[in-house]
Amino acid sequence: MTAFAIAQQKVERIALPASGLPEAILHDVEEKGYRLTLDTGWTADFWPTKQLLEKEKNVPGALYPNLEPGGFAGIIVLRQDISDYRGQTIRAGAYSLRYELLPQDGNHLGVSPNPDFLLAIPASDDPNPVQPWTLKKVVAMSSKSTGSNHPAVIALDNAGEPGTMSKTDQGVVFSVAVATGSGTEKLGICFTCSASQ
Repeated sequence: MTAFAIAQQKVERIALPASGLPEAILHDVEEKGYRLTLDTGWTADFWPTKQLLEKEKNVPGALYPNLEPGGFAGIIVLRQDISDYRGQTIRAGAYSLRYELLPQDGNHLGVSPNPDFLLAIPASDDPNPVQPWTLKKVVAMSSKSTGSNHPAVIALDNAGEPGTMSKTDQGVVFSVAVATGSGTEKLGICFTCSASQ
């Protein structure tokens, strides 16, 4: 797993690139995104969706009980390979991120302190980000990001001050405020969290 430090973490605002990302995704994300940098040289660019989809659900322990599973959360461009929550490698490249919950079954008990995750999908394979996907489709498409039978999972955590990165027991969490149909949701995205920590 890539080692991360936080002594000189930095968040910068950036514009959308003129090219290099699928046209459909460019239309459905904010024009101003974030460049996230840690002092190891790890850098990623993230643009949140213009509006998170909402669907109230009753899932014990969910940090984001009003977000719709399978809904588009944004796009990330990884400048270097990273390890996901399971320790699988996600190669450098552009990925759409969709919100999902751990399945409530015996195979996933105790896997994570909370059930909320973003699944990374190769951006070129996500032509209609405003359309929510079924769990089966999200998992199948995200598995292309790892080249395995398991999806590429990025942990969600409690959010802090929007536009900042902070250290938690789980790792380094980037917090961002994203519009919803009913207002705003603060997401805490832990790109450095792993199940082994």
